[in-house]
Amino acid sequence: MALIASAPEIDGVAGRPVGWPRPMILGVAALGAYALAYLTIYVMRARASPGPMFGDFFAFWSFARFAHQFPAARIYDVAALQAFQLRLPGGFNGFYPYPYPPIFLLILWPLGWLGYIQAYLVWSGTTLAAYLAAVAGRDWRSPRLWLTIVAPTTLLSLVSGQNGLLTAALLIGGLRLLKARPILAGALLGMLSFKPQFFVLVPVVLLAGRQWRGLLGVALSITGLSLASAIAFGPSIWLDWLHATPTLLKLAEDNRQRLLSLMPTITAGLMDAGLPQGVAQAVQVVAALGAVGVLAWLFHRARKAGPGELEAAALQVGALLATPYAFIYDMPMVTPVAATAFQRGMSETGGWRIAAVGAPLLAYALPLLMLQGALKGWPVGAAVLVALFVVTVKAAASDAASAKAALI
Repeated sequence: MALIASAPEIDGVAGRPVGWPRPMILGVAALGAYALAYLTIYVMRARASPGPMFGDFFAFWSFARFAHQFPAARIYDVAALQAFQLRLPGGFNGFYPYPYPPIFLLILWPLGWLGYIQAYLVWSGTTLAAYLAAVAGRDWRSPRLWLTIVAPTTLLSLVSGQNGLLTAALLIGGLRLLKARPILAGALLGMLSFKPQFFVLVPVVLLAGRQWRGLLGVALSITGLSLASAIAFGPSIWLDWLHATPTLLKLAEDNRQRLLSLMPTITAGLMDAGLPQGVAQAVQVVAALGAVGVLAWLFHRARKAGPGELEAAALQVGALLATPYAFIYDMPMVTPVAATAFQRGMSETGGWRIAAVGAPLLAYALPLLMLQGALKGWPVGAAVLVALFVVTVKAAASDAASAKAALI
């Protein structure tokens, strides 16, 4: 039984098509109403308060505007970028550094031609559409899609204007296309390199799965984006990024303590619970190595048929487990996995039903719980992701065993 099934989705117990039970319809409707109310109240309050709406998106817009008005390589000059941001309209009085590699500036560049709200609408509309297309595939009637649309992490991504929807679209879309169009899939996965902490697992699993054309697509994508950014902004921008990286990492480290409760990673959860940083980092390394090993095993055993949706789902969750630095706005890549696992758990019967539903439901609601501070001081976020990873890997192993038995 697949954790994420193609349409029509199949009940793992009786082989029946999974429909839309009344509780799920009511839940989607309630979440949709909540999302609309939240957005309305947010916009009304933001318009009445100083500072720009959709705060984190202001950073992306300011990066694009900076690159339009100054030599792009200067974006890694912390003082110059902060001074520029403070001069922009909107009442911004903080600082957003630019920690990304130069290829992300290529993606942001067109936003510099637009006003702030227009740029936000283009950014949010484009990344949301790409995300939903990646999640839905060819099945736009799937309950998974609608649960994803009204998910807390989708709402928070829109409110913040962050890049979590784009990251998820590239990862999910690339994995979905890996069998049918491996070069294109690799190109999408290569674009994910603008977030190195999530990209680092991609070449590992592709190599383990012997996805040579996918790896070629990744290499071509990264090479092309690197050359394009060097041509557009000057080759020195890459040296400036490397030179600025230690300073940018120190800035992130200095600010991490006050942001721990918004980070679902193992390191952040353990530090928020009061453990020393060294201990938290050691546990993170062990967990990351474990996740890498499990994912390599999953992709290797699927090397002949090619990785399916179960392997993709495991990677989507494992990417968050393996990095010490991720926020709740990075969780759109986990939402479809949680939504479908929850749907499957609701359709199953037996003594393990509560366990099957609990981890996906908590993972689905996790961003909202963390934003409200309900989990502060407890490493619940990391524990939930570990549980969802175990559920996903177990489903993958079971599916592979069933397929092997059917061939005997």
